[in-house]
Amino acid sequence: MTALVEPAQHGDSFGFSAWRGRPWVMPAPHAHNDIEINVCPGELVYESGGRTTVFPAGVPCAFWGARPHQLIQAGDDFAFVTVPLAQFMSWGVHESIADGLLHGALLIGDDRMPLLDSFERWAHDLAAPSALGHRAVALEVEALLYRMAGGTWASTVPAADRASRDLDRASRMASFIAEHAAEDIRLADIAASIPLHENRASALFRSVFGTSVTAYLGQFRVAEAQRLLLTTDLTSAAVAGRAGFQSLSAYHETFARVAGVTPSQWRAENRRT
Repeated sequence: MTALVEPAQHGDSFGFSAWRGRPWVMPAPHAHNDIEINVCPGELVYESGGRTTVFPAGVPCAFWGARPHQLIQAGDDFAFVTVPLAQFMSWGVHESIADGLLHGALLIGDDRMPLLDSFERWAHDLAAPSALGHRAVALEVEALLYRMAGGTWASTVPAADRASRDLDRASRMASFIAEHAAEDIRLADIAASIPLHENRASALFRSVFGTSVTAYLGQFRVAEAQRLLLTTDLTSAAVAGRAGFQSLSAYHETFARVAGVTPSQWRAENRRT
């Protein structure tokens, strides 16, 4: 088959897309509003919230990409499919699958299915302007999730020992953010968790993760707000408070910057009907 260009993120989504090729280590964390399924003959190692997650070799692994995450180690062959959250929710998959993914758990398939060729075929089918082909891929991806449901759910595990002191400190800051994002924390609190001076901590974090402490914290709060918008009937003010925003204006401004739409628009577009 002819090689395809790797899908690019537009706004907060990669769209309904698939790809197979050689992975690249990400220079900075990113977040996207898609359910992502990965498979790789070797292990994949992701960093998220200062914690390391190892995706086992040869088995499909699914997660919701709304929380900032960063691929830091991979082999030579890799495939993924992304399903926009609204499309995923419209499938009406079993609640045990949807709820697990929306609460940040990793769904790991229970056997080593020969999937790389399937992902490559999906990539070509989705690149072609055929509604029937796209529908076939959707049904096959949904079926894969149901097969994976017989596997295991896993949360992230503490990061292993680091060779770099700076990476260790940045990871500890990211972990602090992940654990306390819903609280009234500021740069001073995050820097004190290492401890380092605020300016030094801010510069170190940006050098390691390629983004600012403030932006990273905002992404985590938006991800929690999105979960609440999907799974509760809380008002906008209540969602903002529970997600850690100290004002409605900060909530709306940060949400629009990260997701590209207002919270009410996002809820209307993504809420399960």
